[in-house]
Amino acid sequence: MARFRSDNVVGANSPSSLAVASMPWVFTQRPPLSPEKFISEAKRRGFDLTIQTVRELYRHRLLIPFVWVQNEPDPSLAVPNGDEPRSNGTLLTELRLAREVGRARDLAAMPFRPHLPFVRQARFGRRWWDGLIYSWHQLHVLSSIAWVLEGRRETWRDGKCRVQLPDPGPYLIEEAAEFRRIAIAATALEARYGPTLDPDFVHLSNTTFKQWSAYRASFDPAAVSDTLGYSAGQAAEDAESLLSSAVRIDPLGGSWGKLARRAPRKAWEQLKGPALAAMDMRQTAEILLRFHENLADRALAQQLPKPSPMSAHPSHERLSRRDSSLDQDLMSLGLSPHPRVVLAVEGESEQLHVPKIAAELGYRAAPELVRVLHLGGTTKDLQKVAALAAAPLIAGRKTDNHWDLLKPPTCLMVAVDPEGKFAADKWERTRDGILDEIRQVLRAQGAKTTDEELSMLVDIHRWSASCYEFAHFTDEELADAIIAIHETVNGLSRVDLIGALAALRARARTGHRNVDIKNVWWDWSYEPSKVALADQLWPVLKQKIDRCREDDGAPIPEIVRVVEKAYRTALHWRDVSFVLTAID
Repeated sequence: MARFRSDNVVGANSPSSLAVASMPWVFTQRPPLSPEKFISEAKRRGFDLTIQTVRELYRHRLLIPFVWVQNEPDPSLAVPNGDEPRSNGTLLTELRLAREVGRARDLAAMPFRPHLPFVRQARFGRRWWDGLIYSWHQLHVLSSIAWVLEGRRETWRDGKCRVQLPDPGPYLIEEAAEFRRIAIAATALEARYGPTLDPDFVHLSNTTFKQWSAYRASFDPAAVSDTLGYSAGQAAEDAESLLSSAVRIDPLGGSWGKLARRAPRKAWEQLKGPALAAMDMRQTAEILLRFHENLADRALAQQLPKPSPMSAHPSHERLSRRDSSLDQDLMSLGLSPHPRVVLAVEGESEQLHVPKIAAELGYRAAPELVRVLHLGGTTKDLQKVAALAAAPLIAGRKTDNHWDLLKPPTCLMVAVDPEGKFAADKWERTRDGILDEIRQVLRAQGAKTTDEELSMLVDIHRWSASCYEFAHFTDEELADAIIAIHETVNGLSRVDLIGALAALRARARTGHRNVDIKNVWWDWSYEPSKVALADQLWPVLKQKIDRCREDDGAPIPEIVRVVEKAYRTALHWRDVSFVLTAID
């Protein structure tokens, strides 16, 4: 571990950035940064730097450039360039040229150079270059020295800005040296482990998969460990420190943080401020831990112990850590795409009216809240539908008393005509059959829960009349709508049509089964369209809804009550974390 030294030179036990800069493939996946680019990236992470501040950070040994390319070559430091991908920018090209003739230097191994220019001066030509190169992994130190940056003072003299920083003290200098050690190691390891940080995609820059695979096969983690003087134990310790820091600074918190870590790698770059800085730390930590695991797989290090899921160990913050499914992470935030309510309606009229009613009640179209299912008749077998829509999916046993769920529970709400399987003497048996199907799905997953909790998953509403139209519209309203959409009405007058509808309604009240509005036109030359009829009836239903807004005593249409209940249930269940009571 680096230690503070009175001569202001970083401890000799630290890995050498010069050794890393001389390695093949270094900086090929993430390009080196100039001071100006480093300042730009720091700003994206919430740190306001200037070139004068960067120089002062170097003077205080808090942020030393990764490597310095100077004009004077040293043949003893020359390293021939090997087989590696093409350069991904001017800085990497300059670095490769410099290391080939020995012009690269590790400034951390040298006392502070007061005349090292960070800003182009008048005497320099246009092609002047400061020769300073930074690594992306050096951005991590900024979170620890934030109070130093906040305490800086700027003064202007002779048109030049001078920056003064508060005295950081030896302990902060030591901490900065530790961050430098991490940055050096991660820069050396990045080309090998960085492309696989996203478990679903290998992210390569400036190379082919074949070329990178050959490099990966030739990569010797033990040799790199020896070259850097960087052990597997140190890598694990540094990674844990980074993950702890990520937890401390990440404004996303636990649930949002889990979701961000699941996002593709390109999406991480859309983060800003501390959230982006925290994601940077997790990426570096993952590189170090992959290095440790690589050594452990070769029996060159001890395998890391697996912490308990219930503990607050930093390793829970790993990018590769998946303690829960994506559905569970989304569910914890109320964002699951699985509907909280499946509203099953029997006919085309209900299917057309439900979304219109929801819009009138102020509910947005949200299939993750309520999904409408068209049954097409009361003879359909709902048991298999219930198994698919409402049966809970079990993630595991959270405690002795509860089951964790893979997705939020879904309530199956059924709104149907009181006939067939939903007739007065059958509908309860039908509901019991649906619940039994759900029990079997749970049993297949090795789970069992209480009847009380299961009963919440199925809600059946039977219309008060023999069909949807009779339950919601008068005979006069239905007659006018049929006349509007049918050219002949089979020769019936409005009075005759109203009488036919009334006779059907009376027949249903006397106990006759399967009485439906369709019985009115069974012998007509052509049948009216149920969709056209529903569309014609919508203004009538809307007037009834408007009347309820104006008069608290006005009767609320049944379908409106059903839709409102469906959305209220869905909204309530969206914001609640569910578990199932476990019974033996």
